[in-house]
Amino acid sequence: MENISGLNERQRYPFDLEIYPYLRDHHLENRAILPAVESLIILAGACRAVSLQSEIKCIQKAAFSRFLYLAPDNRRQPAVIDIIKTEGGNMVASLLTSVQSKTGTISRHVEHARAECVISGFEETGPPSFRSVDKLKGSCISIPSATVYRDLVPFGIAYQNIIGDLSVSSEGALGYVSGGNFEADDELLGSPFPLDAVMHAACVWGQRFAGKVCFPVGFEKRLIYQKTEKGQEYLGRVVPVSITRESLIFDVWIYKDDVLYESVSGIIMKDVTNGRMNPPDWIKVNS
Repeated sequence: MENISGLNERQRYPFDLEIYPYLRDHHLENRAILPAVESLIILAGACRAVSLQSEIKCIQKAAFSRFLYLAPDNRRQPAVIDIIKTEGGNMVASLLTSVQSKTGTISRHVEHARAECVISGFEETGPPSFRSVDKLKGSCISIPSATVYRDLVPFGIAYQNIIGDLSVSSEGALGYVSGGNFEADDELLGSPFPLDAVMHAACVWGQRFAGKVCFPVGFEKRLIYQKTEKGQEYLGRVVPVSITRESLIFDVWIYKDDVLYESVSGIIMKDVTNGRMNPPDWIKVNS
């Protein structure tokens, strides 16, 4: 990729998405889907290559607008990255694929994910103290991770990274998560598995207190203080911020011991199946 000089000038770069076998463990309604956390690695990698930035520690205004289904049996899948340089010096990257009309005569690009990588410095928000996040108030239940991945978030083994029991109350969710393994890249943004698992915890909270199965469709800001690593364990904390009929919004933090590694504010979660998936009755607080 070559450097971009013009502001708001769109640059397009074709590339092949390498489909490692572990990615197929991330599936919904029997179809493998590229995880949001993996799309962020792709977007951040493109921005770093264009900007020649050594590290990217802040990603904001992320949107996961359309599932990118992984083609069965393929090891590579063609895709496109669009990048625009903003007036503030940041990079807005979009992940797209080409789709054809039913007749095969017309093709167009559709966007699957978009995020702004902060290149020119950012303001770190004051993290909460560890003591304020490592306990849950209110009536609390503990759900074994095996139950989470059997009944509530039925992903394959690569994406079963909540460890032990997940604690859930009206105040949020709390549990240990794994840095995972497999071929995932943990050099650029840290391991994708802890954040993915914390969003599973938010999904469980939504099933219990909102009565619907919700998955992430975007977030406001992600700050990476230290990179999570594969093979390590972390403490994940989920806090509900806004609950409406249309969406659930959460803030999350990922700690190791009492050190904050990562925070994500304004995670937006919605029912992306239009009611085709429903929580089991036993998890609903009002059932």
